[in-house]
Amino acid sequence: MHFRRSKTSTRARRFPLMVAALAAASALVATPPARAAFLPLPATGAQVNDDPVNSIDPGQDAGVSDVTGGAVTAGKVPVPWATFEQKVAGGEQQIFVRAFKNGAWVTQGFPASLNIDAIEEAEAPSIDFAGAGRTVPWVAWYEPISALRWPTNIFASRFNAAANVWLPSGQGRAGTLLPSLNLHVLRTAENPSVAGGSAVAGNDPVPWVTWEENDAAADDTTAIRQIFVSKALKQAVPGTACPPGTRPVGGNDVNGFCWQEVGLKRLNPLEPTPLGVGDPTLNIDPTRSGVEPDIAFTGPNDTVAWVVWYEEDPTGIDGLRSNDMVFAARIVADPFADGGFHWLAVGNGTTGQTNVLDTSGAHGFGNCAESQTAEDACTINAQAQRNAENPRVAAGTLKLGGATVPWVVWQEELGDGKHAVFVSRLVGGDHFELFNSGQPVSNTANDATRPDITFSGNVPYISWQEQVAKAQMTFVGHFEGGASAPVFKLDTPTGIPNSGFGVTESPLRAPISSGCTANPTNADGASCQGGAIGTPFFLYTAGDDGGIHQLFAQAFAPTDVSTLAATDITDTDATLNGSANPGGAAILTHFDFGPTTAYDTSTADARLEVASVATTFDATVSGLTQSATVHFRAVAKTDFVTVDGPDQSFMVENTPPTVSIDDLPDKVNDLGRGRLLTVQLTVSEPATITLDILNKRGKTLRQVTLNQASAGSFEAQISLKHIRGKLTLRVTATDVGGASTVVEQQFKAN
Repeated sequence: MHFRRSKTSTRARRFPLMVAALAAASALVATPPARAAFLPLPATGAQVNDDPVNSIDPGQDAGVSDVTGGAVTAGKVPVPWATFEQKVAGGEQQIFVRAFKNGAWVTQGFPASLNIDAIEEAEAPSIDFAGAGRTVPWVAWYEPISALRWPTNIFASRFNAAANVWLPSGQGRAGTLLPSLNLHVLRTAENPSVAGGSAVAGNDPVPWVTWEENDAAADDTTAIRQIFVSKALKQAVPGTACPPGTRPVGGNDVNGFCWQEVGLKRLNPLEPTPLGVGDPTLNIDPTRSGVEPDIAFTGPNDTVAWVVWYEEDPTGIDGLRSNDMVFAARIVADPFADGGFHWLAVGNGTTGQTNVLDTSGAHGFGNCAESQTAEDACTINAQAQRNAENPRVAAGTLKLGGATVPWVVWQEELGDGKHAVFVSRLVGGDHFELFNSGQPVSNTANDATRPDITFSGNVPYISWQEQVAKAQMTFVGHFEGGASAPVFKLDTPTGIPNSGFGVTESPLRAPISSGCTANPTNADGASCQGGAIGTPFFLYTAGDDGGIHQLFAQAFAPTDVSTLAATDITDTDATLNGSANPGGAAILTHFDFGPTTAYDTSTADARLEVASVATTFDATVSGLTQSATVHFRAVAKTDFVTVDGPDQSFMVENTPPTVSIDDLPDKVNDLGRGRLLTVQLTVSEPATITLDILNKRGKTLRQVTLNQASAGSFEAQISLKHIRGKLTLRVTATDVGGASTVVEQQFKAN
């Protein structure tokens, strides 16, 4: 088997890839194990964090990363865009972005670092696309501004592809041009997540950012983490004042955008008590910490923002829980709330309920904080009393053309210090239900943490970490069977080879995405942008504890591509047959065919849906030349690689020509002096024509051979000199392939 990088041009050059996971396939259809295969990006297996010219030293540690699929030109095939933490020569940590283009990772932006201050330690980047046609990458991260004594603040930059520059954007804060998203720049903020979206169908998406920030205390050191959300406001005139009422208050916009916080004011910024003119926290219980938020847009036209997070630390409200709990909330239009929306909490037990995150109720924080029963209804924990952490959310639907809903993954304790990864999704618009029959997708024998989720078309893919021996290993799986019979398939029974991360107490998420996530430019997975296949891909950080931590990328890939014998062969047509294991993701298949192993023609691409076992496919070819030898091979491809099956060949059938004697009379008289018999013949194709005169015993008395260069009627002559009596004229037509037809007619020659 040979492997080719996918290209849009035809007749792409073949070259082998040194990919151990993609073993050579036999020409016979075997029964391979039901598992996926993966291709390193790039095919050489080189690190993602490798560009010394731009200060990305592969010998320095890479850290937290994120990845998404996108294109800076509307309608083009999305490619992976990765953002990550990277240690640099001076010991600082900077944020970089690299995109996978033409088979290699390419650093985006000059200067390449996104840091506000290159000497600070920047952390936890998140990336997504917004803008017209979703062509503008945005990255959010956090870093301190030591010169101003600011603790870690949230920042966001957008990429100007034409100028190859990153533009930190937002209103200048505290009399500076520093566009912090923090509600309070002197409060510690961390762990942002960004999603491009619009609450109005058809509008260009803008970035929405959620993060955790210290609040509810007079001192940053004693504050309680709260979850906040801001949306970007694009300015008609860059460098001008933000619209009246924009919060947080700041100066003129920097690089054309302001940030507007979203939600009802409900928390006193100086103490953990309700305050209707305070800060718009999303915390269910603002007396304890909300951490690790994530955000996505779902619903019809993807106009509904959802945020998930978990809460930890002891509660300050009698009767509420103090274990770690996962929550989710969505926006609801509200002209009286900041940003025009309030947040509505939705959990496992909220069917028919309306749980606004406001200052209502006896405790002043809304219905979910009124009692343990109410709080349990608002969580999406598999079991409310168990510790659940690190949720991630993605928009998706299992049904082609269906409206997307939020799908959430998280880790939850099972006991004995082990966690498992669970999956849940919104049902009926008002509550969550566990998926996978309520069972975890991870191996419960290992401690599983840090999950992530994405969709490719209508198929959800999940990544996570499991502690195996003394290392964290990356695992990946997906659901097959669609909405009617979904079944979870573990694509990595033993984990991704060489993905071990030795810092077991601090596992790093393996972010996963695809070229066909559920957003409007992909018709929510029904029609992938630019004709993309939507191949899923993911990042992972590997390295021993105390060693160098390296960032790698892989994508799903097909295996066991076999070319099977042709069938239904006629003189013009044949059915070409092949088989491939799609490797856990949809692929395109076709056949190359022609007179030699150089081929020169291909059948149209046909989609082979998600599977993890060998699956047959075929195509019919027409207009073949009789008796010709046809070479062909099966071909399977993803957005990143083309895999060729071995060569097969067959011979096109040859239908014998038809020939007729049109005007030979029963008696032949008056042949003239030379006794030449002239007959009218008709043949169906170019052929060699042999005329034989036979006596009544079948003995050939005379023979003439001539070449007829075209189909149709023509005259042929043969001498009857010295031949008389009852005779037979035999006409044999033989085509270039050797097929022949014989006709005979008796006559009498006088």
